[in-house]
Amino acid sequence: MEAQPTLFRGGRLFDGDRFIDATDLRTDGLGRISELGTDLEAQDQERVVELGGRWLLPGLVDCHVHFREPGLVRKEGYLTGSAGALHGGVTTVCEIQNNPPLMETGEVMRKKLADLRGVSRVDYAPYGSLTEASLPTLHELVGLCPAVKCFLGCSTGAGGVKDEATMRALFARAAEVGIKIVAHCEDNRVMDAAAESAEGDQVERHDYRRPVEAEVQSVRDAIRVADEVGAVLHVFHISTAEGGRLVAEARAAGQPVTGTTAPHYLIADAEEAAAIHENRFKVNPSIKSIDNQRGLREMVGQRLLEGVGTDHAPHPLEEKARPYAKAPAGFPSIDLLLPLLIAIADDADEVSLEAALASVTRIPADEFGLSEKGRLVVGADADLVITDPGAHFVVDEATLPSKSKWSPYHGRELRARPDKVWLRRRLVNEYGQEPAPPQGQPVGPAATALAPV
Repeated sequence: MEAQPTLFRGGRLFDGDRFIDATDLRTDGLGRISELGTDLEAQDQERVVELGGRWLLPGLVDCHVHFREPGLVRKEGYLTGSAGALHGGVTTVCEIQNNPPLMETGEVMRKKLADLRGVSRVDYAPYGSLTEASLPTLHELVGLCPAVKCFLGCSTGAGGVKDEATMRALFARAAEVGIKIVAHCEDNRVMDAAAESAEGDQVERHDYRRPVEAEVQSVRDAIRVADEVGAVLHVFHISTAEGGRLVAEARAAGQPVTGTTAPHYLIADAEEAAAIHENRFKVNPSIKSIDNQRGLREMVGQRLLEGVGTDHAPHPLEEKARPYAKAPAGFPSIDLLLPLLIAIADDADEVSLEAALASVTRIPADEFGLSEKGRLVVGADADLVITDPGAHFVVDEATLPSKSKWSPYHGRELRARPDKVWLRRRLVNEYGQEPAPPQGQPVGPAATALAPV
């Protein structure tokens, strides 16, 4: 897997926003894109990769993953999680620690950033943790991470914010130090009431126990409080059309509020999620009705949201197969991110192919300050993916690289599996072969975070 200047020739190029007229791309010896054009001539000592009409894409940016390192590597870890990322065409991840130790201090974050060198196969920009315990040290995270994660509702590894006064204190402190908040928005009171009133089949229906109203109320409250204290807010994994609309309206009104959704809210609906065996589509927030799916598809198609992140959160299948109440929420999906987005564009009239690809390349890169990622432009990192859009395959969960070796998409026919992936002009993954040794680096604010404390 040689690292040298390379000419990619004769393909269809997507620049992070649209497919462009150029068919060729050149990388330099420093890991950057140096030229785009048509009929470019090979230079001395330059490797040539013939694309043969295949797509050449920027490496995907997954802005929402859980790799659980350190502390819970038995469920994933960066070595296997980042191998799964490459399999899905992802070269950069923004990752959330949702198990101890939380990223509440600069010391803990710096150690994580350093320890991941030689472990991660992709570039990484972990988020900090916005908790009551982090309030005295929150300023230490400025310049180390793209944002800090706040769980407003209970979810895996988090009990949620207990009341509005606490949320206000957390948001005000983030505003004071000048750091973006990324929030899991569900209202615990609404969910508790729904669980208490559930009857019959509703008792084991995740969409009844974590209903639309829980997200909508929490998003509405978070937007209001963020506005009152001057915080910058991003709502993660939006699962409802109304939640997405509230975010889009706030942004249109000039408030610094943005949001992302996840592939499963654009692919599956509540009935499919309830029917699938072993709780494989149990996830927080829950997968909602077909109407919510259509509404979110429209927003992604209109680029009203700042991207799509997998919320990759593996658990061993024996844990997922427990009775509903004891089964953890979350599932693996980073291994399939590119084919899943293509499937959404194929199935949804509301989502063009270009909008689908932009939602996992340039849009999330811009949202989280990764200016050299997610784009094919001169000067950007040469993170590249080759895929054949005409090649179909059936998902075989046993072959996926991430640790859990199961998928809610097992048996589904998809297309455009990544054939080869480059990270900063080095070939790091080729389908059917072992990935290259880990070469991932901290990026974004984290790129300068390893100076001695």
